[in-house]
Amino acid sequence: DVCPILIPFSDYEKKPSEKVLKQYQGDGYTNLLFVGRIAPNKCQEDVLRAFCCYQKCYNEKSRLILVGSWDGMDSYYKRLYSYAQMLGIADHVIFTGHIKFDEILAWYHLADVFVCMSEHEGFCVPLVEAMYFDIPIVAYNSTAIPDTLGGSGVLLETKEPDKAALEVHHLITQKVYREEVIAGQQKRLKDFSHENVCAILAEQLSKFINGDKQ
Repeated sequence: DVCPILIPFSDYEKKPSEKVLKQYQGDGYTNLLFVGRIAPNKCQEDVLRAFCCYQKCYNEKSRLILVGSWDGMDSYYKRLYSYAQMLGIADHVIFTGHIKFDEILAWYHLADVFVCMSEHEGFCVPLVEAMYFDIPIVAYNSTAIPDTLGGSGVLLETKEPDKAALEVHHLITQKVYREEVIAGQQKRLKDFSHENVCAILAEQLSKFINGDKQ
């Protein structure tokens, strides 16, 4: 049996960092976001490739925010930064490193699209966080990601950057499409409410206990 993670949604109602909001809010930039530690299985290089294609083909006034610590992954982070320089997008990419929770909240408030290219996830809580903040999701179909999305968001069967960039472009420019994707995510988000998750866990425990008695 599999039980979803119990997520403390009330934490997301806390006040976001005024410093981050003041610096970036309302500057006319489109913000692409990924939240997750800087690690090879998260495949931030593929997010960079998708952003590069989007930034050069559709919207020069855009930026990518990669939220996450690179502690213990310094070499991978340096390679990512060098790759961003090689692609010519380093000035439009923000590597936040380890930051406070209110700063993470601020980036969720600022994000226009959440882009995930990870190749290994056990659940991927940031996907649910993006749902909570009504940020449309573009994600690569791998491991637990389709299970977490549950038919919502935009699931990619390939990592081709032009296709990912096109989906991002559609979500930014096509209002009805964006609203449909967000509506699907809102519906999926209800499955992760405390009541639903507790009910699933109670049913699983009941099955285990009754089975043990037999």
